Amino acid sequence: MKKLFVRLKLSQQTALICAVFILIPMLILLYTALRTAADTAVETRIREVQTGRDQFMAKAEYVAELCNISTRVFLNTPALTRHLYALKTGSEPDTSELLEFYREDLVGLEKIILSNPDLDHIRVYSSADGIHEMMPILYSASRMERMPWAEAEIVSGSWYFDFDDQLFPNYPVTHHILSLITEITATNVGKIGVLEVSVCMDKIMPSLFADDKTGVAALLDGDGNVIAGTAYMKEANISEIPFSDEPVQLTLGGRRVLAVKTEVRELDCVYLQITDMSDIYLTIAWRAAGLFIIFIAAALLMTVAVYMLTRHILRGFYGAFDGIRAFALGDTQAVVEVKGSGEIADFAREAGGLLDQLRQFMRDNLEREVRIQRAETRALQNQINAHFIYNVLEAIKMMAEIDEKYEIADAVTSLGKLLRYSMKLEGENVELERELEYIKNYIDLMNLRFDYVITLVTDIPEELLGQRIPKISLQPIVENAVVYGAASLTSDSTVYLSGEINRELGRFTVSITDEGMGMDEGTLERIKRQISGEEPPRSRSGNGIGLKNVHDRIRLSFGEDYGLRVESRSGMGTTVMVDLPYITPKD
Repeated sequence: MKKLFVRLKLSQQTALICAVFILIPMLILLYTALRTAADTAVETRIREVQTGRDQFMAKAEYVAELCNISTRVFLNTPALTRHLYALKTGSEPDTSELLEFYREDLVGLEKIILSNPDLDHIRVYSSADGIHEMMPILYSASRMERMPWAEAEIVSGSWYFDFDDQLFPNYPVTHHILSLITEITATNVGKIGVLEVSVCMDKIMPSLFADDKTGVAALLDGDGNVIAGTAYMKEANISEIPFSDEPVQLTLGGRRVLAVKTEVRELDCVYLQITDMSDIYLTIAWRAAGLFIIFIAAALLMTVAVYMLTRHILRGFYGAFDGIRAFALGDTQAVVEVKGSGEIADFAREAGGLLDQLRQFMRDNLEREVRIQRAETRALQNQINAHFIYNVLEAIKMMAEIDEKYEIADAVTSLGKLLRYSMKLEGENVELERELEYIKNYIDLMNLRFDYVITLVTDIPEELLGQRIPKISLQPIVENAVVYGAASLTSDSTVYLSGEINRELGRFTVSITDEGMGMDEGTLERIKRQISGEEPPRSRSGNGIGLKNVHDRIRLSFGEDYGLRVESRSGMGTTVMVDLPYITPKD
């Protein structure tokens, strides 16, 4: 991505940066808004679930209280109990007694049912058959057998949930009945009847049967089986839902839901409410997608606008860039057009001036190349002249040998080698062995000048002879040792030349020592400052200028870690140490 960004034009980079710095805050704002909306929606759904749970618990408490009170009223009606006892024992009353029981007792009980619309019915089933039924309250035992709750053993004081009222086959069936079943007993004879107090669950507890796409509610028995309402998912393990009076978030069947699982002690069951949360997240997802598309479109429009505006502002820069590119491709006459004003126009003018300087530099470089070629031609001529000199010296040597002037012949031989080494066109660096040979020839010629003898003693390890050093770098130091050291004694003297390898530092040192008068501390410090460049040499003929030239050449060739060091004491000679890099065959 970095490489791709670098390849873009400046206007494209600017537009992209603006788009990124605009899009990132917009996306952060979008995320924050959607997260807030999602949290608000979830909190609202939680409050709705909690409200639904509280309302159901209040309804359940009301139903239990209503049924229990109705049951106690019927059980505490002595006339009803005596009538059931008479039916059980076979002493059925006559017609006048039946009418009196109906008018004075059953009508009062019927008013209780009619006065409370939440009661669906209250029925009393006699243990005897073949009796005079008094609807809608008193029925025979055979009728009770049609009720679903009578199929199993009847448990007094039990609740039966969500069944259909099938008492009258030819009448419409009433669904979702909740009944409290209580046995009516008498002393000596036992059960004389069954009391059923019922309510219609879909009217008094509509949340259990509501067609709500977001969630459902159900009642469970102690074993976790659904006894009223519907289960949320068949594949969901309802037993994994923890009991809690407040909604908890969990995953059922791969879907995020809110669940409330609470014991309803009044009805001896468990209330379960499950609310699907996927619609919230789906709505948020669709809203996020829509807003994201809008933000992306806005960012693209802003990017295009920024790109066009930036390109317009940078038109002068692109004009200057085109001129520079044309120049780089070989059009040396290319010019930079100055458009507009401000910093970009200043840049274009500076670029145009730079091209003019480059053109002038190219012309100067061409002239310099011409001068170099001319110099090479002169060097070739000088080389021809050098061959002429070598031939003349060789002729003089032969004449000296013919006349048996061997000392002169040796001197001419040394001079020829000296000239050939110094005048030969070759690389900047040479092997140390060749530099030593050059110094020996130099000493031989210097001994012709003096009445005394200067002896050159060398102690160079053989492995240093192949090391490369700058050409004619040791000779100026040896010359200083001869001129300012040995010659000052006007007697036979020795110049020592030794070598030492420091493998740890990767360098070697060549030391040149004379037996001269040496230098005092002031002179030595001045020479050191001249070598380091802190003080200019006072005379071009002095030893300071020669040593500084050698020092500078070594540093230019090998770096700042190398060069010359000088040690001297008055009356005890002078030593110049040359530090050079030690190059192994592996290096």
